[in-house]
Amino acid sequence: MKKTHACTALATALLLGAASSAANAAGPRQDSGVYAGGSIGRSSYSLSSSNRAPVPWGGEKSSKSGTAYKLYGGYRFTETFGVEAGYARLGRVSQWSSNGAYSRLQSGTGQVFYAAATARLPLGESFALNGRLGVARGRISGDNNWALPSQRISGSSTGLMAGIGAEYRVTRNLSITADYDYFGKLSKQAKGGMVTVGLKASF
Repeated sequence: MKKTHACTALATALLLGAASSAANAAGPRQDSGVYAGGSIGRSSYSLSSSNRAPVPWGGEKSSKSGTAYKLYGGYRFTETFGVEAGYARLGRVSQWSSNGAYSRLQSGTGQVFYAAATARLPLGESFALNGRLGVARGRISGDNNWALPSQRISGSSTGLMAGIGAEYRVTRNLSITADYDYFGKLSKQAKGGMVTVGLKASF
């Protein structure tokens, strides 16, 4: 996916820039320390096309997006480099699938735990860009045992995640955030990401 490659490349570039900045500059540590945040938005799923079936007349439409939220916390060692861990719930996903002579709607709910290295690029006193690159453990839970194992959208998977975003500081300790996170495979048949806005508090 081009979006995935671009997201990974930008997050990697930010991390490399942060490492270089930390190694070559001895700036103040005014933005180091512990932080925590929460955000809400929309998820976006990508499902395998190998097990799709047409939506029957009058049937419920498949869903590839839902209401999503993210809770996270982290620590910045310097103004530009740190670590972060969090939990994201991506909402409902569904797809019509065929099992022999009939079709049924598979559905499930996605969730992710992740841990990542972070980079922050200040652009003035109040605005900054940020990036995340790490590992995510995703899962889609659902009741679809009727489907063939090779077609089930439920399951779990571990892989690389990447995220980019921006933040605007409204007070010394509180910022408004806007982020895009891509978590890769959540199960064998599904990939997922999310766009969110939220608040972050620094301590």
